Amino acid sequence: MCGFVGMFNRDPSFNNEELLTQMSHAIRHRGPDESDYIVRDSFCVAFRRLSIIDLDNGSQPYTSPDGRITAVFNGEIYNYRDLRAPLIEEGIEFRTNSEIEVIVALYRKYGEEFITMLRGMFAIMIYDSEAETVCVGRDPFGIKPMYYRETESGVMFASEMKAFIFDESMGGFKVDPSLLQHYLTFQYVPEPNTITPEIKALEASHYLVAGKDGIRKMVKYADYRFKTPSEESFEAKAERLRNILTESVEYHMISDVEVGTFLSSGIDSAIITAISSRLNPGIKALTVGFNVSSYSELDDAAEIAKHLNVEHIQLKGNCEQFRDAFEHVVWSLDSPVADPSTVAIYMIAREASRHVKVMLSGEGADELFAGYKTYRDSLLSGRFADAPPALKTVFRGLSHVWPNGVKGKNFLMRAGVPLEDRYVGNAFLFDEKAKSKILTQFDPKQSFTELTRPVYADVADKDPLIKMQYVDQRTWLRGDILVKGDRLSMAHSLEVRVPFLDREVFEFASTLKNNDKLREGTTKYILRYAFKDYVNPETFMRPKLGYPVPVRVWLRGELYEWARDIIQNSKADEYIDKKVALQMLEDHRTGKADNYRKLWAILVFITWHRLYVADADETRRRILAGEF
Repeated sequence: MCGFVGMFNRDPSFNNEELLTQMSHAIRHRGPDESDYIVRDSFCVAFRRLSIIDLDNGSQPYTSPDGRITAVFNGEIYNYRDLRAPLIEEGIEFRTNSEIEVIVALYRKYGEEFITMLRGMFAIMIYDSEAETVCVGRDPFGIKPMYYRETESGVMFASEMKAFIFDESMGGFKVDPSLLQHYLTFQYVPEPNTITPEIKALEASHYLVAGKDGIRKMVKYADYRFKTPSEESFEAKAERLRNILTESVEYHMISDVEVGTFLSSGIDSAIITAISSRLNPGIKALTVGFNVSSYSELDDAAEIAKHLNVEHIQLKGNCEQFRDAFEHVVWSLDSPVADPSTVAIYMIAREASRHVKVMLSGEGADELFAGYKTYRDSLLSGRFADAPPALKTVFRGLSHVWPNGVKGKNFLMRAGVPLEDRYVGNAFLFDEKAKSKILTQFDPKQSFTELTRPVYADVADKDPLIKMQYVDQRTWLRGDILVKGDRLSMAHSLEVRVPFLDREVFEFASTLKNNDKLREGTTKYILRYAFKDYVNPETFMRPKLGYPVPVRVWLRGELYEWARDIIQNSKADEYIDKKVALQMLEDHRTGKADNYRKLWAILVFITWHRLYVADADETRRRILAGEF
């Protein structure tokens, strides 16, 4: 796991080593083991290395022996040894056992399409001096990040957005009001946009090619979609899932350093821990919990660890630790992500980094195997799809007048409103009425459906469950789950790997029937069934919690004054109505409303705005001083 920044400029005499090194310094947490940079013609790149594979010889940037190719790469290619073997048979000689040398050899042989051969998580940059081009690609699921900015001078790239805080030509980070409006819907800004319009995310499963005249092409090289359901027997599918996931975990454990696992109380992390402990007895498992009743997974995780006979490391957090980590969490995330679990993930990643360099995690299982409770709504959506229009109109009208928080409102909305007009992913924070109150620049002509419409169009012929899974894979998984997993682990120089997000695992999951996923009143049924003898009986049917944090409770008590101070001292008044935010906080404190998710989104944005926009000069000073 590593990080890099690069520039490809129209002017061959361009040489801004100071900017390059400053941008690299901003992401030094991604690679504390080594750093280096290269300036070649119009191309320059700086690299930060976290040594995982070929500790002695895997240094980057890597330049081919003939000097034609210079490349850098962030992530892991799990099948690089399989790809290397036939190249050796053809007579290609390798000087190292590193992935980057295999990547360059594949590029020379197959060109840009080599990226389709890779099994792993990655962001890759290849400079070809002969073609005078830069090829930049990202893995199919978007596990590893890649950002770029096209300017009059050329194209700039970085593993994290924060590197651009030193780019004076950008004129500082800015806020696009329309994207802020989307943020309050999704709780993040969906790719390829970022909250700052000048910076774009290279989308998952894409590569681009740039020359001195700018970006020449953007190519989508993979499209993971659900297929026609398999008629294979349920038992046969369960056995195949067991073999495929075990193979994926085995690939994901390839490392020259120690590997551990994150362990919650749920089935996903329990299965990953169970498989990895069989492959590597003695593996460490880590869990975080908080000292508030019903907001801790420690006891349940301890039962799983005992059953699996693994070393269990527990982190017991409190409100003070949570509050103290908040600013660093917002800084680490790059762009605002209003997920309260981010602080818990940051804390457990920090603890994990004291024990190992690589962790396995269960992210992706919910999106592939239908793990969210809301997916059960798809059954209701299907039943109401053919209901008379008049009945749908009645339900829709009642959902608008039914008070928030009153039982039955969500049922009415689901029954009366088409899926495409209400489902944006696993989170939906502010509706249009609430956004119009809190935003000072609300645009009533803008709708979240402009972002989800193309996604739904891709699966127009699928049933509601497949549509919901596909939307989550394209939005929620990329914008929330994988962002917080990468940024908050790399903030502590920790590599996190996700065995469920593997191409072979997806190929299997894409052929499942709905009844394989939702059955007997539970989610992810086939996953639970396939590994039921691996875990203790309580874990087999335990519902998902997902890093529960007591923000709802704390904002009514210990965090009330803290949150009030953030809002009152906000420097983002041109975007957020301070009076409305303070009233929301007061209503939450008194129990008049449950506003904790909305308040969290506001607190995150205000803090992000202070760090990246209002007080950017101070932030730059803190970066160079080693405080960030």
